[in-house]
Amino acid sequence: MRLLKNIAWWQWLLAAGVVVGLLGGVYFSNRLSNAVYTSSSQVLMTGQSDPAQPDTAYASNQYVNQRMTTYAEIASSAQVTGPAAQVLGTDSGTLVSQIKAAVAGDTTVLSLQVTGATPEAARRSAVAVTQAFINAVTKLETTPGGTARVAVNVITDPTTPPARSVPAAWLLVVGGIVGGFVLAALAILVLRWLYPKRFPVRFERATKSSSAEQTSQMRPVTPPANSVS
Repeated sequence: MRLLKNIAWWQWLLAAGVVVGLLGGVYFSNRLSNAVYTSSSQVLMTGQSDPAQPDTAYASNQYVNQRMTTYAEIASSAQVTGPAAQVLGTDSGTLVSQIKAAVAGDTTVLSLQVTGATPEAARRSAVAVTQAFINAVTKLETTPGGTARVAVNVITDPTTPPARSVPAAWLLVVGGIVGGFVLAALAILVLRWLYPKRFPVRFERATKSSSAEQTSQMRPVTPPANSVS
């Protein structure tokens, strides 16, 4: 406890800055090393009408517009994740958390986003999910007579996300330590400048007690008496 009391406030602040910088470096190192990549694709949903009956075209388009939210939900359903996971050789439960589907505004375009641990893995997963989605919707929207009420066409192929350049983990940790030390030093200077009396900085010099003791133990030397010739 006495040793802790002898530590000055600015030393505590420097130590705190180093510790916070170290933790920050470790945190960002883990975040960057666990980065995910996203591959995107777009499909166009079109209602199929009877060419012999032009009036059915409007009804077919209305049918698709009203079901766009349902199609977005189908993208992460078992009808899609099951076949896609089988192609990828993974678990459908894991794949469902990697899929995100959204309707592009007030259109019949559906955007599919699939994540992966690497750019190539994300693209392969997006290809499998997109194909499985097309097959699932085509099967669901085909009448017993064999007529498809909705056609699904890919208008944007699954993209390959750009690779990220991640610094080495030890560089992030060292950078965090140095950054924490510098910020703590700046904080000390600011506190000293604003409140010089409240936050004094003193450097105590160590006394050489051992040398003093040796000097005190020395005895005066008596000069030799002059010999009489």
